[in-house]
Amino acid sequence: MKNRTHNFALTTLAAAMTATWAPGSAVADDDLKQLTTPSSSISIGAGHWSGTREQYGVYDNLRGDDTILLLDADINKRDDATGTWMTGKVRNLGIDNRDAELRYDKQGDWGVGLDYYQIPHVAPYSVNSGVTGIGSTAQTIPTITPGTGADVTLKTERKAGGLSFYKFLAPHLNFKVDFKNEEKDGNRHWGYRGAEPVFVAEPIDSTTRQLEAVLEYGGKEFQLAGGYYGSWYDNHNSMLAATDNGGTNYLSLPLDNQAHQVFVNGGYNFTPTTRGTFRVAYTHATQDNSLPDPTGTGQISNLDGEMNTTLVQLGLSARPMPKLNLVASLRYHNVDDDTPTALLVPADQVHVKPNGYETISGKLEGTYRLPQGYSLIGGIEYKTQDRSRAIDLGDETWVPFRDSMDETTYRVQVRKSLSETVNGSLAFLHSKRDGSTYTPANAGAIENQINPVNIADRDRNKWRLSLDWTPMNNLGLQFNFEDSKDDYGPGTNPYGLVDGDARLVSLDADVVISEDWHLTAWASWDETKASQEYNNRSSRLKDTGKSVGVGIDGKVSNKLMVGADAQWTRTRSQYDDNVTDAYQSSTTALPDIKNKMTKFSLYAEYAVAKNGELRFDLIHEIWKTDDWTWTFGDGTAFTYGQNEDGTMIIQDPDQSATFVGVSYKYQFD
Repeated sequence: MKNRTHNFALTTLAAAMTATWAPGSAVADDDLKQLTTPSSSISIGAGHWSGTREQYGVYDNLRGDDTILLLDADINKRDDATGTWMTGKVRNLGIDNRDAELRYDKQGDWGVGLDYYQIPHVAPYSVNSGVTGIGSTAQTIPTITPGTGADVTLKTERKAGGLSFYKFLAPHLNFKVDFKNEEKDGNRHWGYRGAEPVFVAEPIDSTTRQLEAVLEYGGKEFQLAGGYYGSWYDNHNSMLAATDNGGTNYLSLPLDNQAHQVFVNGGYNFTPTTRGTFRVAYTHATQDNSLPDPTGTGQISNLDGEMNTTLVQLGLSARPMPKLNLVASLRYHNVDDDTPTALLVPADQVHVKPNGYETISGKLEGTYRLPQGYSLIGGIEYKTQDRSRAIDLGDETWVPFRDSMDETTYRVQVRKSLSETVNGSLAFLHSKRDGSTYTPANAGAIENQINPVNIADRDRNKWRLSLDWTPMNNLGLQFNFEDSKDDYGPGTNPYGLVDGDARLVSLDADVVISEDWHLTAWASWDETKASQEYNNRSSRLKDTGKSVGVGIDGKVSNKLMVGADAQWTRTRSQYDDNVTDAYQSSTTALPDIKNKMTKFSLYAEYAVAKNGELRFDLIHEIWKTDDWTWTFGDGTAFTYGQNEDGTMIIQDPDQSATFVGVSYKYQFD
């Protein structure tokens, strides 16, 4: 949305500027009036989507053939006598993805705020199923002929409200508290069994609450903040009973949990050029939701989970020489999993396996200013992790394990700044990760040859180049380039990720055509590749993305403004599988997946009165894919179960939709 005037809301910076401007200041009276007398606006209209937009409508629940109310408001009022502000904002009130906020502030004293948001998430495909009881904790899966079931749209929705308050207790002492309550409900795609999958919908009905209270002190030399943060997750559904031809299966849903954290952080200015910082935090998290045991087999009914996390962080920045700046930090992070070991599945002797780890990391970085606006930056970062507290449960170890890991990263960078035409930087980073000898897995010979990607030896090299260039007053260019390469071998274990690399190139242009016309354009290209090996199969994975966009806006006359925007994106995922002949009968190479997204938008704003304008919008979206995720090899829709169920997942591979809207915006003081 393009606005012909600016709306000003009270900010800390604006309040400070207003308070410190002297009568003799060079600031124009009109600028001061805009800060103290903000404008407000209300926009109302209607729009219509036609066509199909299941992919674009994931987060607004507008899937095509929808007529909607367009309603936005931005209200800002100030009482000059008392220095109080009342502000309110409403966005997208006419659709499911909406938010609103209301604030009352007494300048330099106290303030209170209310906010609300609603966010849907709709599955970008259709489900045709005979499952009954969707939305409840008891669902029945009959055997049906595929395509003869009922059409189901799987959707979740978050609705959250928040309350915030702050109070200046003294000139340098401030207290603030924030509370948020979020309700989430709906149905999400789920299922059970592996070789013969069965469809069910996860019933979602949960509440999440968050509370944060902070006391802040901000002196000239010493700053300190401490407080409490808590979160509570309450799932109103604890278990799903799914009944099919083989009987009833009981599936556990996410369990209730809560976490409490106390923290303190601060900083001290030792000298005008030397500053120290610190942060200490302790978190106690539990999950003690009891589950029923409908089978009567004596399975664990309460995880009695407990995790305690300690964080200590120290930092120091200094300028020992006029041209040299140093930054150093030290971080200690300890995760102590105190969940008791318990038998989870008696028949298979599967246990809860607590795990904890301790990580210590440190960084030292220096910046030396060279002539002509150049700077040379060098740094080193070291991280070591102790993972030895994992409990050994014999044959339940499915991949090799390491007791400790170490990683060192070196960084060197050249930066150019303080130039009117060219600013930029070039950086190179090299890191090396290794660790202790692998503890063998007990699952089998093949599993014991896996090199787990999160703990494997790795050499990583990264290049980063950024450039801001203003060759002329009406043209600005921004260029970015990134390149990275990971090497995971050769190692003692041949299976897993072998190597990978990624690169990104982007260019942005900003052109001032004239006093009334403005053009923007951008393009980007990214590529990510990885090679992995597994028994009888090797893959050369590659994801490629290309995006371009161009936009123009300008003033045709004193009453008419117009603008246009076009965006195009294409992504391609390649798998390049090499499957051995002995394995070919059951597994074939995976085909590529290509997605194309195109969007065109036009708008026009016409001033029909001094404080009122009409806006017209036209949007056209196109989405195409050959994604085979929900199809069989012959291109037909994926169907659950060969001998039972019959649920089909149907995705439209070619979607397009058009929006036409008109709205009226009224502005007032």
